[in-house]
Amino acid sequence: MKRHVARAGAGLGALALLAGGIFCFGGGYDRWSTGRLLTNACDGVLPAAGVRSVLGERHLKADDDSKGSLDDTSTSLRVVCGVSRDTEKNAGKHADDGSVTVTVNGVPTLDREDRRYESLYPTVRSGLPPAPLGQGWNGVFSVGDSHGEGKATTAVLLDCAPGRGDLLVTVSVNVDGYVDDSPLDNPERRTAFVRIATDTATNASRRWNCDADLGEALTTVPLPVNKDEYVAPADAKGTCSGITARGKAVARAWESERGTAPFEECILGNAEGHTTYRLAAHYGPYTEGARHDHVERSGDPDPIAAGQRSGVLANGSYWTTATCPGGGEPALFTLVPYDDKAKRPEADRAYALSVLKAFAERSAAAHRCAAPAAPTTTTEP
Repeated sequence: MKRHVARAGAGLGALALLAGGIFCFGGGYDRWSTGRLLTNACDGVLPAAGVRSVLGERHLKADDDSKGSLDDTSTSLRVVCGVSRDTEKNAGKHADDGSVTVTVNGVPTLDREDRRYESLYPTVRSGLPPAPLGQGWNGVFSVGDSHGEGKATTAVLLDCAPGRGDLLVTVSVNVDGYVDDSPLDNPERRTAFVRIATDTATNASRRWNCDADLGEALTTVPLPVNKDEYVAPADAKGTCSGITARGKAVARAWESERGTAPFEECILGNAEGHTTYRLAAHYGPYTEGARHDHVERSGDPDPIAAGQRSGVLANGSYWTTATCPGGGEPALFTLVPYDDKAKRPEADRAYALSVLKAFAERSAAAHRCAAPAAPTTTTEP
């Protein structure tokens, strides 16, 4: 009898070991550890299913940097986490071959330490204008960055309940790290990327008692314009509308649809396709970030704080402002000339001011802001 019991016990032990081996080598442990990792990362606001759809189930690691509070008036919230494929377990691939980086910023930035950063908020700028999300979301989607085409970035700005700062959620996905190799022309692929941001924003609004009005569940996401999709300025209907051509010097326009996104761009180029002017509209955190980049970090006097409403920055860019509902940062509109600023003739300056005026007026009207100040060449506050 004892011999039979011993055999039965050994059999059960072997089955347990076999089940454990199947669990581990079949990916069960990786799925369990990934689920735990995604639940804990970024203060628990990541959408686990969305991240899995981008990076897969196995061999993931996370870096987390969460600090600050929305309830402390002396600090600002800054939550940053990155989830990537583990290099050591991924057949030698670099971790950047599959990664998602999420940043949740309290707006405005209050910490003096945070203001040392090169930029207060993650950039959504790429080579060409980003596309507004629409569907009730105050955000944009851009492809690539200033160094190449390696990212798909989504930013969502949450207008929190009165008495609280807002939240800016920014998600960057390495486009080469998706488990599917289909291009971003595939609407399912880019919608999967953007849903990580909108789902994170939904979770963040709940987590930090933001109580913002949220958009609809995304069914599709517009694809930003590419280099071949330019129009003549006279045919522009979106962010470049109202801008006149100027011979061969300004013969092409790259634009996005006109919406109410917190960051908008219009790119103007010559007949050969080279950029002549870059126009940008900054709202909320992007106004604060632009002022930090162009003035605060350089130590120059802040002309906006001094009461100036338009002028020329130290780098030669023209700017103007408009007051918007809510009483926060004014909207900031900039035009960067891509020619020799030191030798710019008066006719070029007059044209640049007229272009900035047309761009700023239409953007401000779409955002229900007051009419912008007339652009000038003033340099002193």
